[in-house]
Amino acid sequence: MRHNAQIRHFTFEATRAEDGRIPVVISSDAVVEVQDGPEILVHSTEAVDLSRAPIPIIATHRSGQINVGLVEDISFASGTMRGIARFGTRSEAAELAQDVMAGIIRSVSVGYARIKGYVRNDGVLITTRWMPTHTALVAEPADINAGFFRELPEFNLTEQPDLTPAQPATSQEAIMAETQNAPAGVIADIQITENGAPAQRMNMLEIEGKRKLAIQNLCRANALDSRFEREWISAGASLEQVADDMIKIMQERGKDQMPAGIGMSKKETANYSVTRALRAAMTKDWSKAGMELEAHKAVMSVHGVNARSGSSFFVPMEVQARSQGGRRDMTVAGVSGSQYLVNTDNQPGNFIDLLRNDSVVLSLGATRLTGLVGNITIPKMTAGGTAYWLADENTAITESQATLGQLSLSPKNVAALTEISHQLMSQSSPDVEAMVMNDLAQVLALAVDVAAIRGAGNNGQPQGIVGTSGVGMFDTDDTSTFADVLAAQVDVMAANALRPGCAYVADPASAALLMGRSRFANTDTPIWNGSLLEGMMAGFPCRATNQMAANTMLFGLWPSVVVAEWGQLELMVNPYSDFTRGLSAVRAWYAIDTGMRYPTAFSYDATVA
Repeated sequence: MRHNAQIRHFTFEATRAEDGRIPVVISSDAVVEVQDGPEILVHSTEAVDLSRAPIPIIATHRSGQINVGLVEDISFASGTMRGIARFGTRSEAAELAQDVMAGIIRSVSVGYARIKGYVRNDGVLITTRWMPTHTALVAEPADINAGFFRELPEFNLTEQPDLTPAQPATSQEAIMAETQNAPAGVIADIQITENGAPAQRMNMLEIEGKRKLAIQNLCRANALDSRFEREWISAGASLEQVADDMIKIMQERGKDQMPAGIGMSKKETANYSVTRALRAAMTKDWSKAGMELEAHKAVMSVHGVNARSGSSFFVPMEVQARSQGGRRDMTVAGVSGSQYLVNTDNQPGNFIDLLRNDSVVLSLGATRLTGLVGNITIPKMTAGGTAYWLADENTAITESQATLGQLSLSPKNVAALTEISHQLMSQSSPDVEAMVMNDLAQVLALAVDVAAIRGAGNNGQPQGIVGTSGVGMFDTDDTSTFADVLAAQVDVMAANALRPGCAYVADPASAALLMGRSRFANTDTPIWNGSLLEGMMAGFPCRATNQMAANTMLFGLWPSVVVAEWGQLELMVNPYSDFTRGLSAVRAWYAIDTGMRYPTAFSYDATVA
């Protein structure tokens, strides 16, 4: 019978052996990449054909090799195949044995043939019937569970792994439910802790299978290409690494591919007029705004949303992202009668950039995902794994895995109101377009700041940093000092999150108090250096904003805050909001959500005084 020959590589640790007999773990049930992809060898007396035992030891996997030793007394325990290695007396064999004893040769590889029993489980080949043919000495290890002189704790192997292929979720609701109910180490908020007790040892196949299932569900839930799924699974990527990669992919997708757009050409984008659409919505006459009406319908089709009334319309993402250059040469007064736009430079920009610049949270480096379609789910770390010192080489290792949760983001509507004069709305110059979009961006930016910093997490509002479980607290006494400012950094550093991107944010009154208070007695060294808009404290940037509650301050890693935007900007016009002054109220609705990847990366002071 001709068999399909395979090989595996393993590492070992060498100590002194008696009578030339060297204990060796030949192979284990670890997931190992072979020519046919990831594979698990089942280890039991029923699964392994030992008709060729004792197994020869050869120097390399090259054909025509002469045995330099044998592995005999083969047995099975804890998902491994082990035995006793004996080297020959010829000069080559003796030299290799000396290198093994000295720890110079540090890897072995098992050669084997699949016989007839194997199944596929979630992309992993599970070989249930195989025959070891030889063991070779090689240079590169692949499985740390095997090796010379390796003593492994005895575990109860009476429970056999479930080899039934997992059925992935299909609908969005099913994906989210399955993801939320997944075990720890996948993306649920339940920690796995292994203390070496037989009943608590999780089968390696189960852990690996659920890691892959979690990656599959995350890719489907976030509409990611299957190639990412294959790469993450084959590379053995952790869920934390998957989260980092997913955010980068979404950022690039929102920046370059504009998936929330409707396919407008550059010419169409340039010719689109927000004020023309506002006039049409106000009069309910779209005869002179045909392109704007078609764009509105296309946004509804792409996003699966409906307008709130006949007086509202959606602004495409392409328009929100278009550059606005040129000069303002209008002579129309603002609402107060004192704001003239005569010969004023108009800096290039766009709606979403203006939103970023006017939001303290976004300007401090919060991770921004734009142009999203549908809900997204990102794994997040809620606790790290634990390392343990061992009393001796025979001490059972207490296994632990990072506790992973999930950051689920879904569109939440934030609304802001502004007023535009009828005269201004009748003009469709680029300057008017820029001013209208700038005003809308400013009022929405304030709402984004409030939501990201201290959103209540109910009634349609995102959960802000303040109030999120895991956020630390500093300075609980009556007087804020330089020591309290440093305590915030110590708190964040305890979570290993003190790094570039950290900054302080306080309400203006608290910032002014710290600007007037010295770091050290009888010195002119203020705690807060610089202005309220941009300062420094203890080596980190600090900003003041009215979006913070009175007498409060936050310190933390702002890039760990995620601001997700779906690009659904809906404008609604009320033509009779101020009839006597000829003003129309424009209400802007924007689809957005915020969340935190690492709550412990922030610390809060609710009693600045």
